[in-house]
Amino acid sequence: MLAVVISINAKDSDAQYSELSSNSFEISELKLNAQKNDKDKKPSKNRIHPSAGFNAGVTSIDGQVGFAFGALAELRSGQVSVIPQINYWNADKQTDFEIGIVSQFYLTSTPVAPYVNFGLGVNFYNSDTLSFTKGSLIAGTGLEFKNISKSFNLFVDAKYKLIASSTGNIPCFIFTAGLKFPFH
Repeated sequence: MLAVVISINAKDSDAQYSELSSNSFEISELKLNAQKNDKDKKPSKNRIHPSAGFNAGVTSIDGQVGFAFGALAELRSGQVSVIPQINYWNADKQTDFEIGIVSQFYLTSTPVAPYVNFGLGVNFYNSDTLSFTKGSLIAGTGLEFKNISKSFNLFVDAKYKLIASSTGNIPCFIFTAGLKFPFH
């Protein structure tokens, strides 16, 4: 009985081999088909596009005018970005170092793209009378210019930040311009 089962399986496997070998093909045909399939695929809108950048400008902290600068990283997918950032501001005898994260929403995908952003920050604030570490709320808007160069994008940005304080919240306005360098 075992011999009959083995011989039947051997015949079937031989038949499959004969059928496969009669339909021969070449590797070059496989390469052509793979290239055609790659051309048919559209780029994924959900792909993450990272970039890094910096900005500089002016600030108004609690009514005092000074300078601001920062560094950021952007993780963008479609029209939405997550941007971790660090910022430093100095106005009169007030300084603030902030570590924050904002969600940025691009309103269009045109070469000049307006956006809005919202986020949270941790502030290390210091002045003549106060020194504390507190949270902040961030809201802003801006424009990104994408077609200036293939190696960087220019952006202008305006943000309102409200730093929580036990003696009264501290309002901040920050106006900056900066560059983002996309990783291609």
